[in-house]
Amino acid sequence: MGKNLADLYKRLSDEELALSAKTDKAAVTELIARYICSIEYLANKYCPAAADDLMQEGFMGLLKAVKTYDPHKNVKFVTYAAVCIKNKMLSAVKKNSMIADIPEEELEERFFYDSEEIPENIIIQNERMSEIYDKISSTLSEQEWQVFQLFLTGMSYNQMALNLGVSVKAVDNAMQRVRRKLKSLLR
Repeated sequence: MGKNLADLYKRLSDEELALSAKTDKAAVTELIARYICSIEYLANKYCPAAADDLMQEGFMGLLKAVKTYDPHKNVKFVTYAAVCIKNKMLSAVKKNSMIADIPEEELEERFFYDSEEIPENIIIQNERMSEIYDKISSTLSEQEWQVFQLFLTGMSYNQMALNLGVSVKAVDNAMQRVRRKLKSLLR
């Protein structure tokens, strides 16, 4: 990504960036850089023992927010993204029993009715986020990126295979590589 384009993205609002990110990988990377601290904070807050896994889920929630964000609904992107991120994390916690013996209502209270705000200290960690942003954008191959984007829209592996003109096994392999690469980046 050229320096001028990177500077432009840094000046855009989250809403403008989310709209650009629907078709521009570099815009997605800038959004990830902006939200990485919040995702890391939430993952460590809700389940420190599985923070790496929850961060991965949080990134998937953020990318799903990018794909489904509708500015005409008069909701700020940060609000919408926070709900998508928390929903994805909560779903993973419930599915994988990361927090045992806690009633579902209490889990939801921890995720959605907490008085603490998402941290706003992103500027302090901007350099670290930029490095991670660059790593993510340069780590995924074009096929992995395409499969990942389709996955975030909710397509099944069969639908992705048909859409991309590849086998279901190729889609599965690509998703496994995406998960492995994201997980290794977050360590």
